[in-house]
Amino acid sequence: MTNRSKKSEQTVPCHACPVRKLNRFQPLPESQQAVVQQYRAGQTTIPAKQYLYREGELHGNIYTVFSGWIMLYKTLSNGGRQILRYVLPGDFIGFQADLQFPMNHSAQTLTDCTLCVFPRPNFLQMLQTNPELGLQIAWITARDMTLGQEYLVNIGRKNAKERLAFLFLELYQRLRLRNPKITDSIPFPMTQEDIADTLGLTLVHVNRTLRSLREEGLVNLSHHTLTILDYDQLSDITGFNNSTLATDQPLL
Repeated sequence: MTNRSKKSEQTVPCHACPVRKLNRFQPLPESQQAVVQQYRAGQTTIPAKQYLYREGELHGNIYTVFSGWIMLYKTLSNGGRQILRYVLPGDFIGFQADLQFPMNHSAQTLTDCTLCVFPRPNFLQMLQTNPELGLQIAWITARDMTLGQEYLVNIGRKNAKERLAFLFLELYQRLRLRNPKITDSIPFPMTQEDIADTLGLTLVHVNRTLRSLREEGLVNLSHHTLTILDYDQLSDITGFNNSTLATDQPLL
């Protein structure tokens, strides 16, 4: 972890955590909150533009995001990168198929972040002794996999305008699931370079497509704020469906 991270001075207990009110964590029964609290090592805060972990390094923790934005990406042999997804409050990161191997991707904060920390041994013991929590993890992982499949289709088969429309609507809807009071604008801490590395486009192509979407009265992206001006038209362009976000909850 970056040496600029620090343990939060005011760690929020699991039963009082506002993230539990988010759609993603509603399935956790009250009876399991004390269990999660037992295995959690506390909270850590990390400034913007810092690494939580880097691809190729051994890392000892798994996290849920309490606040802030993080991007996950892989580094290419030519020095470029492919951004895999953006992590928002309530999301779960750091878990991979073989926890004994080095990390297969990097995680870098886009904004100041606070994370709940679960050391890997604690996390595995929690799942072994509380299999119902394993179902929650499987459900979250399946949701993330569904979204990843949609991005694969977008990058492989859709044009630049369709790709940008999907990215904007996906992030907009994910934030609305967390805060229904959101109207038409959301924070957007990414740069145009980040967008390019997410969607497999050149920076010039991103700039040109953003200008086209703005001139058509569909979106406005300015000062790290994204405003959706015509949701229905954007949806038509990319074929976006809210079911893509897989909000169904597991049966317990």
